[in-house]
This record gives sequence, structure tokens and C-alpha cells, in this order.
Amino acid sequence: MVEKEIDSLCSQYGLRATNLSEITLDINFSDPSLENGFRILENTLYLPLSDRAKAVSSLSFLEEAELSAYIQLVLDPEKASADYLVDFLNNPLGLKIRKAWEARGFIWRSKSPAGEIKAGNEVSEEPAFPAGDTVADAYTETYADAYSDVYADTYTDAYADACSGAGEDTGAAVISGASESFSSLPPEVDLNSLSHSRLYLPDLQTQKEILKVKGLINELIAQLSVFECRLSTYPKNLAHIEEKISHIREAVQLANDSDYVLELIRRGESKKLEFKSTLRMNLMSGKPDWNIEHAVLKTIVAYLNTDGGVLLVGVSNDGEVLGIENEGFPNEDKFLLHFKQLIKQHIGLDYAPLIEYSLVPVGGKKILEVDCRKSDEAVFMTPNKKDEEFYIRIGPSSERLTGSKLIEYVSRRYNGNGQQ
Repeated sequence: MVEKEIDSLCSQYGLRATNLSEITLDINFSDPSLENGFRILENTLYLPLSDRAKAVSSLSFLEEAELSAYIQLVLDPEKASADYLVDFLNNPLGLKIRKAWEARGFIWRSKSPAGEIKAGNEVSEEPAFPAGDTVADAYTETYADAYSDVYADTYTDAYADACSGAGEDTGAAVISGASESFSSLPPEVDLNSLSHSRLYLPDLQTQKEILKVKGLINELIAQLSVFECRLSTYPKNLAHIEEKISHIREAVQLANDSDYVLELIRRGESKKLEFKSTLRMNLMSGKPDWNIEHAVLKTIVAYLNTDGGVLLVGVSNDGEVLGIENEGFPNEDKFLLHFKQLIKQHIGLDYAPLIEYSLVPVGGKKILEVDCRKSDEAVFMTPNKKDEEFYIRIGPSSERLTGSKLIEYVSRRYNGNGQQ
């Protein structure tokens, strides 16, 4: 179930499923006979056996005493960038994955002497890598590095729990190799199981583009620091700098909104989150339908009368992003104007300050995000001039209250004077 959820989410992000062995050409443990502990190779990642240490792409970042606590991964240059994966493995999601490896027994602590090779089940007859030098052959099985995602921070521990795609009863060579100076490191590695851990990553071109954008972000941060320093010295530039900063802020906020909405979609519907495929269009008939609009409005009223919540219009019940393109409006402004008119006509502008809404780009489409705060007084929907309807949230649905139940709820919640 968790893996299915992860697959669906990563598919939305344009990521593909893979495992460590698919992106690794070779793997080596530190060799004391080598001057630098490892052979210097291109596109190489040095992965620590402890989540307390950082992954690096160059030996220049490591002290001699640290070498035995690292694994050298030679990555396939047509599938993965070492710089990209180093950045990922050091971010919050990458750290969760590394911790999950230990939790699943791929990396663990042992009292065995350093350097001992233990036999698990019989090692697979077909090695994952071709024979190389004697040092590499002695320790090599299958292993590689991890996936990345531009929006890594939006994932939860569920991902770390689902990092393994195999490893039930597979053959394994278990290797112990942490130095005494790194006594806190888990000294044993089940390379065979670790190599089959399920991961997700974008294609190589996207990895390179991500590195490029991160470089631009660092340049931007440096430039913002310059602006900050010059403000008090060159006040004549204030208007110009303010204009530029406003544009940057708007763009960054838009990107953050997209990330936030993707995270909401991943969570699925709940008491404070609901999806609607459309605002007014019946997808079966292909025509505008008041019943569709009514369903949207009653959700908003229910949020106002309970504890608030978020409504996403343009998302199906199973989390598929449909967008608002099928609503039949000539442009986005007309769409937003229609939504505003629905609020005005059927809920009332008095409650408009409690209803914030905007169009958010997600996966190349636009969806309507409606964020509602709870009201301090009862809110009714008027489907027509004669009738009034009162809704509250019960679990992931909006329920109508009438008669004595309505009176009891309003009396209990608002105490008859608009206060809880």
C-alpha cells in the first residue's frame, strides 16, 4: 500500500523507479595499501556508513582516519550524477533513507572484528559487477546511490519505510569494516539487500538541470546579500531594489505553493482536506451542472462551520491532477470571477474574508486552492432565494444538519452569541 502511494506520487513528480545496482558500475571499500584509500575515479560518490556523516564526491573532504568508514560508489555517467546524489543524500529525505537502511538491517552494528566478512545466505552465483582488481572483487556485490526529488522535504517517514523493494531471502554478503575511530558507525553492510532498495530519481538531464538551478539559487542568495548591504548606503536604489525583490518573492512564493499543494494531494482527503474534480462542469455530460457547484459550496460552508479546511478544485478523488482547463471558461480571470460570484450569491460577501483562494500550477496544470478558516458564527448556504442549508464536516465528508440537530449544534458551538 505504501509503495503504491509512493509510486503514484513520484510519477506526478516525473521520477522513475530504480534501485542502487542499476546506477552503479562498481563499489569499493577503503584499501589501506592505496595512498588515498581509494582509487581516484570519475563520477564517484563516497557514502558514509553513518547517517551522522555527510556523503561527499571528493576525497579532499575526508580525513585519512575517516576513509574506512566510507564506501566508494562509482556511478554510471549515463544514469546518475555523483554531485546530484551527494546533495540528495545529505538532505532530509536522503537522511531518512539512510536511516531506513539501518532500520531494515542493511547496515547495522556488530561486535565482530573490523574487516571480517560474514556469510549470510549463499551469495548469488551471478555477480552484479564484472570482475575487476582484487580489492574491488573482494568486497564488491551490488550497490549504488539514491534517488532525488526537487521537493524532497514534502515526503514523510512513509517513504523511508518503503525504501526496500527486495531483500526477503536473497543471497547476501555481509561486510564489516568500520574503523575503531568511528566506533559509533554501524560496521556491517548487507550489500546485496541494500542494492535492491527501491529508489526514485529523475533522468540524468533533469539531475544536471537541478544542479544548475541550485547554482543559480546560490548566486541569487549572494546577490540578495549585496542588496541588503547596499540599502543603507545607497538609498537612491531603494525603489529599484524593492521592485526586483518583489518579483523574486512572488516567483518563490508560487513555487512554494505548488510544493504545498502536491503535499496535500499526497496526504489524501480528510476532515480538513477535500478534492473536487471540477467547479461546475459535469465530466459525464460535458456541460455545466448546478449540482457540481452545490457540492463545492457546501464543502466551503461546512469548513466555515467546523474547524476550517482546504478544498482543491481540479483534483479527482484518487489524487489525479485534472486542472481547471475543462471548465469551459475563456481564461483564468473569468474562472476566478465565476467562483467569486458563487461565494457572493450563495454564501455572502460577509464571509469572504474567511475564504482565501488562488490558482496554483501543479504538473503543468492549474488547480484552485480554497483555504477556509472557521467562522465565529453560523454560516448558511442559500441555493436559492427561499432556502437555507447548514453543513458541517464529519470525517472526510460534509453533512447537512436540520431541525433539532441544527439547533443543538449551533447552540453548543456558538453559545447563542457568536462565541465558542
